[in-house]
Amino acid sequence: RTNYNTNYFDDPWQGVPVEGYYSLFQKMLAHPNIKIETGIDFFEAKDQVPEDCQIIYTGPIDRFFDYKFGNLNWRTLEFYPQTLPMEDFQGTAVMNYSEKSVPYTRIHEFKHLHPERKKIVECKKTTIFVEYSKEAKQDDDPYYPVNTEKDKEMYRLYEQESKKQKNVIFGGRLGSYRYRDMDDCIAAAIATFETKI
Repeated sequence: RTNYNTNYFDDPWQGVPVEGYYSLFQKMLAHPNIKIETGIDFFEAKDQVPEDCQIIYTGPIDRFFDYKFGNLNWRTLEFYPQTLPMEDFQGTAVMNYSEKSVPYTRIHEFKHLHPERKKIVECKKTTIFVEYSKEAKQDDDPYYPVNTEKDKEMYRLYEQESKKQKNVIFGGRLGSYRYRDMDDCIAAAIATFETKI
């Protein structure tokens, strides 16, 4: 087990592993029963998966069913990095911009995520990523459900279809067509493990 915060629901950083996400996945994937294969397209390999194998699918639910009820609408993100000749650009890891006149949604300055790393923080340069939101096209990585009434109705059809799958659990933002923060994703994954696996 990874060391989760013992005050899970009282802590303002609910669900964030004490040792960070890297440690969480490193420990999980080090288990002898886990074999990792990368560069494999699930849809090209799914016919090779034994029928009694439990699948946890976290991709777009409409893609799983080959868009039989239509394409759900998604938002995606584009990131534009810049390295600037200054020690600090914005004084925080993430600054959100919600003004209609500003074309981007966030600016990330990663050095602020690790204030304990003095060498990084005191560096005379900083790297920022400017984040833009856009409508996801078929070849884009979907990030956020759009959630119009039409999309909700279409998702309900996919959800009904998903219940007919014997050995597939649909999860995450993409599999459940629901916006979720990381703490919610981790809580949902733990609940799924405890109730379904």
